[in-house]
Amino acid sequence: MIWLIITVLTAFIVSGAFWYVVFYKREKRLLSKLQEMIDTAKGGELNRTEISEEKYSALENSLKQYLDESLLAGENRQKQKDMIQSLISDIAHQTLTPVSNLKLYGQILSEGNEDNKEVVDTILEQTEKLEFLIDSLVNLSRLESGIISVCPKMIKISDLLKQVKSQYIEKSKEKKIDISVSDTNFEAMYDLKWTAEAVGNIVDNAIKYTPKGGTVDITVQEYSFFLRIDIKDTGIGIEEEEIPKIFTRFYRSFTVMDQEGVGIGLYLAREIIRVQKGYIKVISKPGEGSVFSVFLPR
Repeated sequence: MIWLIITVLTAFIVSGAFWYVVFYKREKRLLSKLQEMIDTAKGGELNRTEISEEKYSALENSLKQYLDESLLAGENRQKQKDMIQSLISDIAHQTLTPVSNLKLYGQILSEGNEDNKEVVDTILEQTEKLEFLIDSLVNLSRLESGIISVCPKMIKISDLLKQVKSQYIEKSKEKKIDISVSDTNFEAMYDLKWTAEAVGNIVDNAIKYTPKGGTVDITVQEYSFFLRIDIKDTGIGIEEEEIPKIFTRFYRSFTVMDQEGVGIGLYLAREIIRVQKGYIKVISKPGEGSVFSVFLPR
């Protein structure tokens, strides 16, 4: 009787150990296969093997289906993005000549037509607005697609500030706004051309939304890892809940609808700074002006 019990227990233990090894190896293979599928999917590919109908492979099948759908959705998004970028480039190319002609004929009309000067000035103003929108869309499209890439170098920040000030000094004089730029020898890691466009868009907004007789002050502060450029204005300010929205494409607050603009300048500025591993912060109060802080890596 004892031997029978020992035999049964031994058989039970051996059988249990056998099935444990079988299921352990099977589970290990499954986990290894799932990990392999995830790793290949991360690289943008997926080995499309035959799907097993075994109940044990349900998890594998579900994961494969999910990864297949994710990759397909990603491919479709990229195709749509490429189509949009191609469309923008085509529009920019096709509108280049008409816009240039509009500006040329508008300038000719403005020279000897005092009676309709206001109408002609409006035509020129709207043409420049259209030209700015097209240029911004093309730059944004090229930047996002990687056609144009930033090339950061160690450059004195004074080179950037001088370029921005010279670009907007005439506009500030028209509104009797004083622009002050701090004198500094600090250096930062940035692309001069693209960063000048980003900071210029912020300065342009500061002038646009600051009443006549106001000020725009540009100062620089040095930190351990970043260089901070503050663009401070005495303008109309921004509501706190609107601050996250101002960096989205084509967003314009209802409080500034009477001002010129298309709502893409700040979005482009943020993207330019972001691809250079920097960032932008905003502090503002309605009626008290705004401070846009651009952080560039040192």
